[in-house]
Amino acid sequence: MTMEEAIKKSVLNNDLVFLGGFSNGIPFSAAHEIIRQNKRNLKICKCSGGMLFDQLIGAGVTDQIITSHCWNPHGPQPAWNLKRAIEEGIPQKIVYNEQSLFMINMSFFAGYMGVPFMPIRSIIGTDIYDHPKEVGLKAAVMECPFTGEELCVVPAINPDVGVIQVQRSDSEGNAQMWGLIGDTKFGINSCKKIIVAAEEIVDKKVIMESPERTIVSANKVDAVVHEPWGGHPSYIQGFYYIDLEYRFNYAKETKTVEDWENWLEKWVTGVDDREEYLKVLGTEKITKLKAKSLIQGAVDYGY
Repeated sequence: MTMEEAIKKSVLNNDLVFLGGFSNGIPFSAAHEIIRQNKRNLKICKCSGGMLFDQLIGAGVTDQIITSHCWNPHGPQPAWNLKRAIEEGIPQKIVYNEQSLFMINMSFFAGYMGVPFMPIRSIIGTDIYDHPKEVGLKAAVMECPFTGEELCVVPAINPDVGVIQVQRSDSEGNAQMWGLIGDTKFGINSCKKIIVAAEEIVDKKVIMESPERTIVSANKVDAVVHEPWGGHPSYIQGFYYIDLEYRFNYAKETKTVEDWENWLEKWVTGVDDREEYLKVLGTEKITKLKAKSLIQGAVDYGY
């Protein structure tokens, strides 16, 4: 189905939403469609919020974020919408459930495994361990039943819906990803509903040739979207490079509320879909960002 149809069907107001990608494969196209559909009061989670979360905050989509950080790493520079929301309540106050990269990954892993919590050897003794009232208990201490040792435990996270942008999928939703994966595999498999957006749709035989690259299988997937360049301005390994100029300029182009509204109209609300977005991006930039082919690590599956 189209991205518009997938978001309309699967993402509901007040949902807890997982958005995959860790530099590689961030689903910006899905986030932009969520903004265009004027979704509200979403809680959004991923291990690295970055510009993606800043845009959802500025559009008034979310009132709570669960992540380790939300900033613009290119510079580095501030995420102005996050700053305005926390300091001034513009466009609304948000709750920031701060996690470490590792603890949120382990919370997704617990959700993926169907267990209520996961033990870790960190967090205790840090400010992250504190539990703001609006967040609730996000870590605890328990005694190991085998050794008597005190361990920190983090609760499972099971989002209502998750979205990932991958290199390829078949039409049923057997989705494959390679390169830097981050929290994508654990996060998406912890979700109750799953949307797969793919750079290309391939025959199932292609998936079966290298099944170890499959990060989520068709039986769990609710929607499959063919969405080339859906990860821009992040990168998709083997398809296109990160748009450093776009990301660096984002901070200066969103510094004030007026700047942000102009940026939002240009890139999100002023276009109907990713195809129109790419027209704004331009053929010259697209050509410049396209990845050059580099095939490595061929495996002999002979028997």
